[in-house]
Amino acid sequence: MSKIIVRSTTVTPREITTKNNTKMVFREQSAAIMKDGEDFPHPFRLTLDDVQAPYPAGEYQVDPSTFTVGRFDNLEIGRRVVLVPIMPAAAAPAAK
Repeated sequence: MSKIIVRSTTVTPREITTKNNTKMVFREQSAAIMKDGEDFPHPFRLTLDDVQAPYPAGEYQVDPSTFTVGRFDNLEIGRRVVLVPIMPAAAAPAAK
């Protein structure tokens, strides 16, 4: 299973100016995806909501709510990627 790695809670603002001369600020957090069978993670930026706290350092998987079916029945990733922590095997609840 691929996993998302977050190492820092630092949030970096990125400001853009729209066509209407309106300024928009995006809040971004650095992360990386470790793909199955690969030796090194691939860095990327997560865009956070305006009031969303940064993800704590740790390992995550992508929440299924991130995925949607588009207008032409294509699988799409939503505007925001939602992460859920991967619990270590010792901390995971016992299966019944």
